[in-house]
Amino acid sequence: MLHSFLIWFAAVLVMGSAALIWVMLCGATAHWGEKEGLTFWKTFTLSFLLTPLAGALAVLAFKPSRTGRTLAHTASRG
Repeated sequence: MLHSFLIWFAAVLVMGSAALIWVMLCGATAHWGEKEGLTFWKTFTLSFLLTPLAGALAVLAFKPSRTGRTLAHTASRG
C-alpha cells in the first residue's frame, strides 16, 4: 500500500515539474514574441497548444518587418 502511494506521489511530482517547465518555456517564447511585435497571449496559446519550438518558429516567421521603424528604434535593443 505504501509503495503504490510513493509511486503515485513520485509520478505526480514528475508530471507537475514537466508541466511547470512547459508553461515557463511557453511564457519565455511569448515574451520574446511580444518584444518582436506579436501579442503575448496569442503567442503563448500557440506555444502551449503546439510546442514552444513551434511558437518560436511562428515568432520568426510572423514578426513584422523593421522597415517602418525609425533608425533610433532599429538601433536600440528595447
